[in-house]
Amino acid sequence: MGQKDLRGKLLEDYEDVFSDIFNGLVFGNNVIKQQYLRTSATESIYKAESGVYKDQLRDVLKEYTDSCLLEIGSLGIENQSTLDDYISVRVMGYDYTKYRSQIVRNKYPLLPVITIVLNFSDKPWNDTKTLHSIMNIPEEFKSYVQDYKVMVFDIAFLEDEIIERFTSDFKLVAKFFKNKRLGNRNLFDNDKINHMQELMDFLAAFTDDDRYKEIKPKLVKIEKEGRPVRMCNVAQALEEKGIEKGIKQGIEKGIEKGKFITLYNLYKDEILSLETAAKKASMTADEFLAIAEKYTN
Repeated sequence: MGQKDLRGKLLEDYEDVFSDIFNGLVFGNNVIKQQYLRTSATESIYKAESGVYKDQLRDVLKEYTDSCLLEIGSLGIENQSTLDDYISVRVMGYDYTKYRSQIVRNKYPLLPVITIVLNFSDKPWNDTKTLHSIMNIPEEFKSYVQDYKVMVFDIAFLEDEIIERFTSDFKLVAKFFKNKRLGNRNLFDNDKINHMQELMDFLAAFTDDDRYKEIKPKLVKIEKEGRPVRMCNVAQALEEKGIEKGIKQGIEKGIEKGKFITLYNLYKDEILSLETAAKKASMTADEFLAIAEKYTN
Protein backbone atom coordinates (compact mmCIF):
# COMPACT_ATOMS: atom_id res chain seq x y z
CA MET A 1 0.00 0.00 0.00
CA GLY A 2 3.03 2.26 -0.35
CA GLN A 3 1.69 4.32 -3.25
CA LYS A 4 -1.65 4.79 -1.52
CA ASP A 5 0.12 5.91 1.64
CA LEU A 6 2.08 8.47 -0.36
CA ARG A 7 -0.96 9.93 -2.12
CA GLY A 8 -2.94 9.97 1.12
CA LYS A 9 -0.14 11.85 2.80
CA LEU A 10 -0.19 14.61 0.18
CA LEU A 11 -3.72 15.61 1.17
CA GLU A 12 -3.57 14.89 4.90
CA ASP A 13 -0.24 16.68 5.32
CA TYR A 14 -1.97 20.03 4.83
CA GLU A 15 -2.43 21.56 8.27
CA ASP A 16 -6.07 22.51 7.63
CA VAL A 17 -6.93 18.92 6.65
CA PHE A 18 -4.83 17.30 9.39
CA SER A 19 -6.28 19.45 12.18
CA ASP A 20 -9.79 18.95 10.78
CA ILE A 21 -9.42 15.16 10.95
CA PHE A 22 -8.34 15.20 14.59
CA ASN A 23 -10.90 17.80 15.62
CA GLY A 24 -13.76 16.05 13.83
CA LEU A 25 -12.96 12.47 14.78
CA VAL A 26 -11.06 12.57 18.06
CA PHE A 27 -11.95 15.72 19.97
CA GLY A 28 -15.33 16.66 18.53
CA ASN A 29 -14.48 20.36 18.64
CA ASN A 30 -11.77 22.82 17.65
CA VAL A 31 -8.98 21.65 19.96
CA ILE A 32 -6.13 21.46 17.42
CA LYS A 33 -5.17 24.81 15.90
CA GLN A 34 -3.61 24.36 12.48
CA GLN A 35 -1.12 27.21 12.95
CA TYR A 36 0.56 25.26 15.77
CA LEU A 37 1.20 22.12 13.72
CA ARG A 38 4.66 21.34 12.41
CA THR A 39 5.48 18.52 9.99
CA SER A 40 7.65 15.85 11.59
CA ALA A 41 9.89 13.20 10.04
CA THR A 42 7.89 10.11 9.11
CA GLU A 43 10.93 7.88 8.59
CA SER A 44 12.81 6.22 11.42
CA ILE A 45 15.36 3.43 11.74
CA TYR A 46 14.91 0.37 13.92
CA LYS A 47 16.97 -2.74 14.54
CA ALA A 48 15.20 -5.95 13.48
CA GLU A 49 15.54 -9.24 15.34
CA SER A 50 18.03 -10.36 12.69
CA GLY A 51 20.29 -7.49 13.71
CA VAL A 52 19.72 -5.64 10.43
CA TYR A 53 18.69 -1.98 10.57
CA LYS A 54 15.51 -1.20 8.65
CA ASP A 55 13.44 1.83 7.72
CA GLN A 56 10.06 2.42 9.32
CA LEU A 57 7.72 4.79 7.50
CA ARG A 58 4.65 6.43 8.96
CA ASP A 59 1.95 8.02 6.83
CA VAL A 60 1.61 11.47 8.42
CA LEU A 61 3.17 12.76 11.62
CA LYS A 62 2.92 16.25 13.10
CA GLU A 63 4.37 17.96 16.15
CA TYR A 64 1.85 20.07 18.03
CA THR A 65 3.15 23.20 19.75
CA ASP A 66 1.87 26.05 21.87
CA SER A 67 1.87 29.72 20.87
CA CYS A 68 5.57 29.92 21.79
CA LEU A 69 6.32 26.93 19.49
CA LEU A 70 7.12 24.69 22.46
CA GLU A 71 6.21 21.06 21.80
CA ILE A 72 3.03 19.72 23.39
CA GLY A 73 2.88 16.31 21.74
CA SER A 74 2.94 14.32 18.51
CA LEU A 75 -0.06 13.42 16.36
CA GLY A 76 -0.04 10.71 13.69
CA ILE A 77 -2.39 9.36 11.03
CA GLU A 78 -2.18 5.93 9.43
CA ASN A 79 -4.31 5.06 6.39
CA GLN A 80 -5.77 1.63 5.65
CA SER A 81 -7.67 0.40 2.61
CA THR A 82 -7.72 -3.16 3.96
CA LEU A 83 -8.18 -4.54 7.47
CA ASP A 84 -5.04 -5.48 9.37
CA ASP A 85 -5.35 -7.72 12.43
CA TYR A 86 -1.93 -6.63 13.63
CA ILE A 87 -2.71 -2.90 13.62
CA SER A 88 -2.25 -2.63 17.40
CA VAL A 89 1.31 -4.00 17.13
CA ARG A 90 2.12 -1.70 14.22
CA VAL A 91 0.84 1.40 15.99
CA MET A 92 2.58 0.37 19.19
CA GLY A 93 5.81 0.24 17.20
CA TYR A 94 5.23 3.67 15.68
CA ASP A 95 4.46 5.22 19.06
CA TYR A 96 7.40 3.51 20.75
CA THR A 97 9.76 4.90 18.11
CA LYS A 98 8.55 8.42 18.82
CA TYR A 99 8.88 7.96 22.59
CA ARG A 100 12.31 6.43 22.08
CA SER A 101 13.47 9.48 20.12
CA GLN A 102 12.50 11.65 23.10
CA ILE A 103 14.49 9.43 25.47
CA VAL A 104 17.55 9.73 23.21
CA ARG A 105 17.21 13.52 23.46
CA ASN A 106 16.91 13.24 27.27
CA LYS A 107 13.41 14.68 27.10
CA TYR A 108 11.69 14.64 30.47
CA PRO A 109 8.85 14.49 31.11
CA LEU A 110 7.92 12.68 27.92
CA LEU A 111 5.43 14.28 25.57
CA PRO A 112 2.31 12.30 24.55
CA VAL A 113 1.96 10.57 21.19
CA ILE A 114 -1.50 10.04 19.66
CA THR A 115 -1.95 7.86 16.58
CA ILE A 116 -5.24 7.29 14.79
CA VAL A 117 -6.06 4.88 11.97
CA LEU A 118 -8.40 5.79 9.11
CA ASN A 119 -10.14 2.84 7.48
CA PHE A 120 -11.19 3.64 3.89
CA SER A 121 -12.51 0.18 3.03
CA ASP A 122 -16.18 -0.70 2.56
CA LYS A 123 -16.03 -2.97 5.60
CA PRO A 124 -16.17 -1.84 9.24
CA TRP A 125 -13.08 -2.72 11.23
CA ASN A 126 -13.44 -5.93 13.19
CA ASP A 127 -12.70 -6.28 16.89
CA THR A 128 -8.92 -6.52 16.40
CA LYS A 129 -8.22 -3.01 17.67
CA THR A 130 -6.37 -4.08 20.80
CA LEU A 131 -3.31 -6.17 21.55
CA HIS A 132 -5.36 -8.50 23.79
CA SER A 133 -7.80 -9.21 20.96
CA ILE A 134 -5.12 -10.93 18.87
CA MET A 135 -3.58 -12.88 21.74
CA ASN A 136 -4.41 -16.19 23.36
CA ILE A 137 -3.88 -15.28 27.01
CA PRO A 138 -4.32 -17.80 29.82
CA GLU A 139 -6.86 -16.44 32.26
CA GLU A 140 -4.37 -16.39 35.13
CA PHE A 141 -2.00 -14.22 33.00
CA LYS A 142 -4.59 -11.78 31.66
CA SER A 143 -4.47 -9.13 34.39
CA TYR A 144 -0.69 -8.94 34.04
CA VAL A 145 -0.43 -8.57 30.26
CA GLN A 146 -0.44 -4.94 29.19
CA ASP A 147 -2.94 -4.07 26.48
CA TYR A 148 -2.54 -1.58 23.66
CA LYS A 149 -5.64 0.01 22.13
CA VAL A 150 -5.83 1.73 18.76
CA MET A 151 -8.34 4.35 17.66
CA VAL A 152 -9.72 3.19 14.29
CA PHE A 153 -12.28 5.27 12.39
CA ASP A 154 -14.39 3.68 9.65
CA ILE A 155 -14.69 6.60 7.24
CA ALA A 156 -17.35 4.98 5.03
CA PHE A 157 -19.57 4.42 8.10
CA LEU A 158 -19.37 7.85 9.74
CA GLU A 159 -22.63 9.39 10.89
CA ASP A 160 -23.76 12.46 8.94
CA GLU A 161 -23.49 14.47 12.14
CA ILE A 162 -19.78 13.71 12.35
CA ILE A 163 -19.19 14.39 8.65
CA GLU A 164 -20.76 17.82 9.05
CA ARG A 165 -18.13 18.69 11.66
CA PHE A 166 -15.43 18.74 9.01
CA THR A 167 -14.59 22.06 7.41
CA SER A 168 -11.73 21.04 5.08
CA ASP A 169 -11.51 18.82 2.01
CA PHE A 170 -11.78 15.85 4.35
CA LYS A 171 -15.55 16.45 4.44
CA LEU A 172 -15.55 15.68 0.71
CA VAL A 173 -13.52 12.53 1.34
CA ALA A 174 -15.89 11.34 4.06
CA LYS A 175 -18.98 12.04 1.95
CA PHE A 176 -17.44 10.29 -1.03
CA PHE A 177 -16.61 7.05 0.78
CA LYS A 178 -19.91 6.91 2.62
CA ASN A 179 -21.94 7.48 -0.55
CA LYS A 180 -19.78 4.98 -2.41
CA ARG A 181 -20.50 2.31 0.22
CA LEU A 182 -24.23 3.05 0.08
CA GLY A 183 -24.26 2.81 -3.71
CA ASN A 184 -25.32 6.43 -4.08
CA ARG A 185 -24.47 7.41 -7.65
CA ASN A 186 -24.97 11.10 -6.92
CA LEU A 187 -21.54 11.37 -5.33
CA PHE A 188 -20.86 15.01 -6.11
CA ASP A 189 -22.37 18.27 -5.00
CA ASN A 190 -21.47 21.96 -5.06
CA ASP A 191 -18.80 21.76 -2.35
CA LYS A 192 -15.66 23.76 -3.09
CA ILE A 193 -12.32 21.93 -3.28
CA ASN A 194 -9.31 23.64 -1.69
CA HIS A 195 -6.58 21.13 -2.55
CA MET A 196 -7.79 19.83 -5.90
CA GLN A 197 -4.78 17.93 -7.22
CA GLU A 198 -4.07 16.23 -3.91
CA LEU A 199 -7.74 15.27 -3.49
CA MET A 200 -7.85 13.74 -6.97
CA ASP A 201 -4.68 11.75 -6.26
CA PHE A 202 -6.20 10.59 -2.97
CA LEU A 203 -9.42 9.39 -4.60
CA ALA A 204 -7.49 7.71 -7.42
CA ALA A 205 -5.36 5.82 -4.91
CA PHE A 206 -8.10 4.64 -2.57
CA THR A 207 -10.58 3.71 -5.32
CA ASP A 208 -8.01 2.24 -7.73
CA ASP A 209 -9.56 4.49 -10.38
CA ASP A 210 -7.01 6.50 -12.36
CA ARG A 211 -9.72 8.65 -13.95
CA TYR A 212 -9.40 11.00 -10.98
CA LYS A 213 -5.80 11.64 -11.97
CA GLU A 214 -6.61 11.84 -15.67
CA ILE A 215 -9.19 14.61 -15.23
CA LYS A 216 -6.82 16.91 -13.36
CA PRO A 217 -5.91 18.96 -16.49
CA LYS A 218 -9.58 19.84 -16.99
CA LEU A 219 -9.84 20.98 -13.37
CA VAL A 220 -6.55 22.89 -13.54
CA LYS A 221 -8.01 24.80 -16.48
CA ILE A 222 -10.93 25.90 -14.27
CA GLU A 223 -8.46 27.11 -11.63
CA LYS A 224 -6.47 29.06 -14.22
CA GLU A 225 -9.67 30.78 -15.26
CA GLY A 226 -9.95 32.05 -11.69
CA ARG A 227 -12.98 29.93 -10.82
CA PRO A 228 -13.22 27.69 -7.77
CA VAL A 229 -13.22 23.97 -8.51
CA ARG A 230 -16.23 22.18 -7.06
CA MET A 231 -17.18 18.55 -6.79
CA CYS A 232 -19.81 19.03 -9.48
CA ASN A 233 -16.92 19.95 -11.83
CA VAL A 234 -15.35 16.63 -10.95
CA ALA A 235 -18.57 14.82 -11.87
CA GLN A 236 -18.78 16.63 -15.20
CA ALA A 237 -15.13 15.91 -16.00
CA LEU A 238 -15.63 12.23 -15.18
CA GLU A 239 -18.67 12.10 -17.45
CA GLU A 240 -16.74 13.70 -20.31
CA LYS A 241 -13.88 11.30 -19.71
CA GLY A 242 -16.30 8.38 -19.94
CA ILE A 243 -17.69 9.65 -23.24
CA GLU A 244 -14.20 10.08 -24.67
CA LYS A 245 -13.29 6.57 -23.56
CA GLY A 246 -16.50 5.15 -25.00
CA ILE A 247 -15.91 6.80 -28.38
CA LYS A 248 -12.32 5.52 -28.41
CA GLN A 249 -13.45 2.01 -27.55
CA GLY A 250 -16.16 2.22 -30.18
CA ILE A 251 -13.66 3.21 -32.87
CA GLU A 252 -11.29 0.44 -31.75
CA LYS A 253 -14.16 -2.04 -32.06
CA GLY A 254 -14.95 -0.85 -35.59
CA ILE A 255 -18.04 1.13 -34.62
CA GLU A 256 -17.95 3.90 -37.22
CA LYS A 257 -19.83 7.10 -36.68
CA GLY A 258 -22.24 6.39 -39.52
CA LYS A 259 -23.07 2.92 -38.19
CA PHE A 260 -23.56 4.29 -34.70
CA ILE A 261 -25.93 7.03 -35.88
CA THR A 262 -27.90 4.42 -37.83
CA LEU A 263 -28.33 2.37 -34.64
CA TYR A 264 -29.27 5.51 -32.73
CA ASN A 265 -31.91 6.47 -35.28
CA LEU A 266 -33.37 2.96 -35.18
CA TYR A 267 -33.59 3.30 -31.41
CA LYS A 268 -35.05 6.81 -31.65
CA ASP A 269 -37.69 5.65 -34.16
CA GLU A 270 -38.58 2.83 -31.73
CA ILE A 271 -37.55 0.17 -34.22
CA LEU A 272 -34.87 -1.11 -31.85
CA SER A 273 -34.99 -1.05 -28.09
CA LEU A 274 -32.24 0.80 -26.23
CA GLU A 275 -30.83 -2.48 -24.94
CA THR A 276 -30.75 -4.02 -28.44
CA ALA A 277 -29.15 -0.94 -30.06
CA ALA A 278 -26.54 -0.75 -27.30
CA LYS A 279 -25.80 -4.47 -27.59
CA LYS A 280 -25.27 -4.16 -31.35
CA ALA A 281 -22.81 -1.35 -30.63
CA SER A 282 -21.08 -3.53 -27.99
CA MET A 283 -21.85 -0.98 -25.28
CA THR A 284 -23.93 -0.61 -22.20
CA ALA A 285 -27.14 1.40 -22.41
CA ASP A 286 -25.58 4.28 -20.45
CA GLU A 287 -22.53 4.35 -22.74
CA PHE A 288 -24.79 4.28 -25.81
CA LEU A 289 -26.80 7.30 -24.65
CA ALA A 290 -23.71 9.23 -23.59
CA ILE A 291 -22.00 8.73 -26.95
CA ALA A 292 -25.25 9.43 -28.78
CA GLU A 293 -25.39 12.83 -27.12
CA LYS A 294 -21.86 13.52 -28.34
CA TYR A 295 -22.51 12.37 -31.91
CA THR A 296 -25.95 13.93 -32.39
CA ASN A 297 -25.28 17.42 -30.97
